[in-house]
Amino acid sequence: MLRLFVPGIVFAASFALLPDAVGADSPAVVTILEGSATVIRGTSKLGAAEGVRVQPNDLFETGKDSFARLEFDDGVRLDVGPLSRLQLNHPTEVSADRPALYLLSGWIKLSLDDTKRLRAPAFSTLLFDGTELGGVVLARVDARGGAVFIEQGRARLVNRHGKPFAVPPLKTNDFVSISKDGRAVAEPHMPSEFVDQMPRAFRDSIPSRYGRYREHEVAARSLGDFSYAEAEPWINAELSVRRQFVHTWRSKADDPAFRLDLTAKLSLHPEWGPVLFPELYAPKAPGDFVGPPWPLPEAGAKPR
Repeated sequence: MLRLFVPGIVFAASFALLPDAVGADSPAVVTILEGSATVIRGTSKLGAAEGVRVQPNDLFETGKDSFARLEFDDGVRLDVGPLSRLQLNHPTEVSADRPALYLLSGWIKLSLDDTKRLRAPAFSTLLFDGTELGGVVLARVDARGGAVFIEQGRARLVNRHGKPFAVPPLKTNDFVSISKDGRAVAEPHMPSEFVDQMPRAFRDSIPSRYGRYREHEVAARSLGDFSYAEAEPWINAELSVRRQFVHTWRSKADDPAFRLDLTAKLSLHPEWGPVLFPELYAPKAPGDFVGPPWPLPEAGAKPR
């Protein structure tokens, strides 16, 4: 995802003095990993481990029955539940007009302090964006919809379907469920289903472990190439998210198996057309005439 920058000497100088300036640009550190997690960085697939740095815009995915914690050096903690996919960026970063921390599917728990920041922390999903975050906020997104619970603190929800949600800004203990069609329903307490499905580690307050990895960096293990099936949820994500991968993964179109799947499902990601079939999108020279794909009738022939 592209980042927004406002040029200007005065702005740049003042930004350097803000408390979160370093945290927003620095990588997140995996400080807890139970089970397995992978990182897709560019065209590389990497195995996560405690002490590994996850860079901005990396795709982070957890395995079944896994739990991971990612911590930034400004104190922001991001817990990730099992079978979760997200594009990792600091919660104060933006991509175009949206939060750059993107939850494609699964569970996250954000723990935020009251530090004054240039932008209020936020995250985005297909259905909604969680903005103006503070305290401890849980979110879940799956094929059925989404949900947000404010363990403590605050949040505001933005409807990605365009019509504003009919729910006020959220505060401690508020719970909201969001359906696939963009309807939000506030409930006085967490439903038992949400509690039962919540990752067990999310129920505990786990102290920061950033200090033990501040000066101890672990190299991520290479896992070779990733397949189309592994990247498909991102290739077929919403347009504002998936179009970045046309550039990032352009070289993957040279892999026969990857190309075959891209072509077979081109209707789900038509922006790959110019990469797969550049001859069909090549500009025509002035004066070139491209005839119709059917034979023209002879002069005087009656139409059928």
